[in-house]
Amino acid sequence: MHMGILLIAVCITYSKVFGAGFMSWDDIDYVFNTPDITIINAETFANWWTDYYIGNYQPLPIFTYALDYAVGGNHPFMFHLDSIIWHIADAILLYLFMRRLQGNVYIALFVALLFAIHPVQTESVSWIAARNKVMNFFFFFLSAHVYIGYLRTQQNKKLVWVYVWAVVAYLCKLTAVTLPFALLAIDIWEKRALNNRKVWLEKLPLILLAIPIGIINLQAQDEVSFLNLHPEFTYLHTVVFAGYAYVQYLVNLLFPFKLSVLYPYPQELGIVHYLYTVMSVAIVAMGFVAYKRKLYVLAGGIAFYTVNIAIVLQFVQFGEVLMADRYLYVACVGVWYPVVYYTYQFLTKKSSVKAAAGVATALCLLYGISTFARNDIWLSELNFWKSVTDKFPESSIAQSSLGGIYMKEGSIAQAQEHIDAAIKYDAKNYKAWYNKGVLLLRSGKANEALDALNKAIAIREYPKALFSRALLYQQTGNCRLALQDVNKVLEVEKNNARAYYIKADCSEQAGNVPEALANYDLAIQYEQQEPLFYLRRGLIHARLRKNGDAMRDMNEAIKLNPQYAEAYYWRGMMQYRSGMQPCADLQRAAQLGLGEAKKAVSEVCK
Repeated sequence: MHMGILLIAVCITYSKVFGAGFMSWDDIDYVFNTPDITIINAETFANWWTDYYIGNYQPLPIFTYALDYAVGGNHPFMFHLDSIIWHIADAILLYLFMRRLQGNVYIALFVALLFAIHPVQTESVSWIAARNKVMNFFFFFLSAHVYIGYLRTQQNKKLVWVYVWAVVAYLCKLTAVTLPFALLAIDIWEKRALNNRKVWLEKLPLILLAIPIGIINLQAQDEVSFLNLHPEFTYLHTVVFAGYAYVQYLVNLLFPFKLSVLYPYPQELGIVHYLYTVMSVAIVAMGFVAYKRKLYVLAGGIAFYTVNIAIVLQFVQFGEVLMADRYLYVACVGVWYPVVYYTYQFLTKKSSVKAAAGVATALCLLYGISTFARNDIWLSELNFWKSVTDKFPESSIAQSSLGGIYMKEGSIAQAQEHIDAAIKYDAKNYKAWYNKGVLLLRSGKANEALDALNKAIAIREYPKALFSRALLYQQTGNCRLALQDVNKVLEVEKNNARAYYIKADCSEQAGNVPEALANYDLAIQYEQQEPLFYLRRGLIHARLRKNGDAMRDMNEAIKLNPQYAEAYYWRGMMQYRSGMQPCADLQRAAQLGLGEAKKAVSEVCK
């Protein structure tokens, strides 16, 4: 019955998400720009284990994306369904874990409910790109669940399974490397003596296994320049920001009134940051005092929260923001267990179990309604980024991203307003300069666009900015510079089909037909649904007198885009030169408005 309640609660609170789409914030890169998920074979299987994806080493989540794609194609429903199923599984596993740990089904139920339907979890569940969080949790707590069994039975084979499930968790997300220290929190909950040498030796294999995973993930982050994005910060900034975030995460969890998908770094250190830093030290000290006084639930909860949140407190700076709700996905358990336990103890002494259940149910309903409402932001990218700028109007990242969404929707004036605001708040925001360059390029202001792209690239050699500049150079006939940029793009994005297209076009302009053909082949290999690539390769085949290959490419281009006037025109011209009847294709191209086709019809189809 309790597991059924968890299932229904999650399905209701996340019901809106079944109709949500993909977010440009990493979802597109994981699904549309990752060829390794579009097919499952020996090559892609090997890539999952050897490649990095958007600064992460996560072979198992990538595998689940591939399964989602195999079942539902590039429709977002299957991807969202999969994430929600994982979240349901996490809630049920947490319930089983707490029931085994505590022995009280009511405490177990409400800890699992608070975890499952709290609004802080929406980022981890509703954001497709956060799949690694929900998967990591499952195997993390599966290992912890088995660990309790090991503690109760002292069977070494159970300890082996603790290690196995830990490694699986490591392969989902780097943050799972906190597991050996989280198990110490479980030792506290189980009232084990921490001065026992065996307690520490049991964790040693997990620590040794975590080291290579940690190194691999740091390399992945460094490869895409996610590390040390704020070199201007001093050690004082690092410590104070960490202390502030430690307490602010707790505030967000207990009083979720100003949640955001992004929490930018403060403009400067203030009183609240120093105050929260002092409070963070006091909370950790309280954990030690609680342990001394045998308040094991509280001591273990503080330990569990601390070890799991410490890894994301930006002691090693990564990413562009100070905090993110998704980092609470595992850590929140260390808060909810003591909260529910001591509330239950207090209310059952004062009144009854029913009264305690009533209070907990009311709190869960409040959080559940908040989660249901909060999922509105995942229904459109405009809602998503406006939710951030409404709370943090001086967030350069959010302003730039909102400008990008307006640009995508064709609202040029609004796009320019937000992109300019992003640059105003942070002149070193290379993504804002990139967006400004693209906006100017679409407005036909090539020189100004080039200046903006140059500024973006001077700050950081951002692949998208390099690609846009290469495209600008290609379109203005400067293939030498275009190739310099596009080759840098391909060093980072080896599967970038449009980069190969630029190389092919430049090779064609230079008269190097074999190289052009080879690059068109690569462009099609990595993006098989783009009719332009087939058209251009078909024209190369026609120049080489390979009429059969040329006709196949034109046929494919028309199949992919039945309104492709140029493809009808060139197929018609090939038919004409081969002595075949071209008029149907030429007339179709003319109907679609192609001027050359109208002229050809008047000359050929008299």
